[in-house]
Amino acid sequence: MSDAPPPGIEPLPGRVTSPRLTLRRWHHDEAAALSAGVAASLEHLRPWMPWARFEPLTLTERVRLIEGWTRDWEEGGDVVFGVFLDGEMIGGAGLHRRSGPGTLDIGYWIHVDHVRHGYATELTAALTTTAFGIDDIQVVHVQTDEANEASASVPAKLGFRRSATSTRVPEAPAESGHLIDWTMTPDVWAARAAPLTD
Repeated sequence: MSDAPPPGIEPLPGRVTSPRLTLRRWHHDEAAALSAGVAASLEHLRPWMPWARFEPLTLTERVRLIEGWTRDWEEGGDVVFGVFLDGEMIGGAGLHRRSGPGTLDIGYWIHVDHVRHGYATELTAALTTTAFGIDDIQVVHVQTDEANEASASVPAKLGFRRSATSTRVPEAPAESGHLIDWTMTPDVWAARAAPLTD
């Protein structure tokens, strides 16, 4: 499956690289590898990731999920990446169009065997740079639950501004229900030397 966009459609970039990592869209024939990575990290992810409550998925369900991500990307919607280190899957990430025109949201998770190596910070920096390379993008968001200090340290380290806190019904077991919105603008990003690792 090619990362080239279909004729007449301009989806978000399907591949992003950083000094150590390659982020690329999942292909349907990688469903088993994705399932294995999620399964190994599930107890690590379940407290914070709302989607983890639907796990484990069957292989058929995982294939359908990836195919859905592909359709969404082809139609100009979100892009969901696998995160790879020397060919090994070490997590997932995404650029999401959920905050309205001119904005993108970054999401990420790291395999339990690869936490505390700065990978989330590195991929978030790379995705921020990628986002601001898209003509109409003026704000990049990262949203973290107030109780998830590890996740919040990523945008804080990169100089994102803590711009708002909203309340919602908790969607994962450890969530407080207080959602922090971290924001970055192109001028601020261009003016600083963004650190790529811890």
